[in-house]
Amino acid sequence: MAENDVIAMKPGRDLDLEVALKVMNFLWITHWLRFSAEMAVKWIGTQQDLDEAGGVLIPVKPADFQELKQRENFDEKVPPYSTSSEHAKLVIEAMEKQGFSFSSQQTTIAGQPAYSVIFKKANTEAASVVDAVQETATAKAAILAISK
Repeated sequence: MAENDVIAMKPGRDLDLEVALKVMNFLWITHWLRFSAEMAVKWIGTQQDLDEAGGVLIPVKPADFQELKQRENFDEKVPPYSTSSEHAKLVIEAMEKQGFSFSSQQTTIAGQPAYSVIFKKANTEAASVVDAVQETATAKAAILAISK
């Protein structure tokens, strides 16, 4: 995804899904039995979800999922990373585990409050985003930093 496309994303499900897959290490998963539409439901989940399922759930390659998503039912319960401060903190923690440092500063642009979020790695700026909502700026900056 191009940098401009990430910056243009609105807070919500689509941005949260990108964060889940690219930053939080979520996977597309499915039930191993897919003989009906109900059993073909796809989710996102973590490796821990797969381990706890005892083989009932299996990972799906992202390219394969996109094709299946167009013709089957699916359920994507995505944590609200771009709108919840609690979940944005999880993004920051995940980025720190990957060697990034986080900084945020409140500023004003055209009289409106805004947040400048920066992720650095080895003291070099990896990504910087300014947004009216700190959680949204954090989500976008994390995607951009990971993508470099």
